[in-house]
Amino acid sequence: MLLLRWRAQKINEAFCFFWNVIYTFTCVILLKNQVGLILEPLLPSLRQRKRYIAIEIISAQPVLRNAFISAVSSSGCALLGEIGFAKCGVTVLGVENNAGIVKCGHLSVSETIAVLAFITHVDGQKVIVRSAGVSGTVKGAKTKFLNEKAFSGV
Repeated sequence: MLLLRWRAQKINEAFCFFWNVIYTFTCVILLKNQVGLILEPLLPSLRQRKRYIAIEIISAQPVLRNAFISAVSSSGCALLGEIGFAKCGVTVLGVENNAGIVKCGHLSVSETIAVLAFITHVDGQKVIVRSAGVSGTVKGAKTKFLNEKAFSGV
């Protein structure tokens, strides 16, 4: 029993050391300046590409943006977990007239659409969230999938 506990402790220490090394090398680079530490932004080739999902919300009453954001985050954490949801990089850009645009990473479009599909209630009212389409730009998502006159947000 004592030997198993010792092995588990050593494995845990090695795992923590490994992730600390990975974290220091993959995160942003710190530069020393006269003022203090300055964060250097990531190069464009290292950033994750973005996709914009046009959504339609079917409900009896209009949905507020803040209520929809909390519903997306609770649904995402329930479906993917906190770490998986954070890796998706989901951001609600705007919700207006029961239509909106959600931004996510290009590798996690299917997970984000699944998170949006699992939303059943927003602020106590039943809703259905339908993804109208995916685009590489906000303008493309507005013109192709949303009525521009009905949606002026973002």
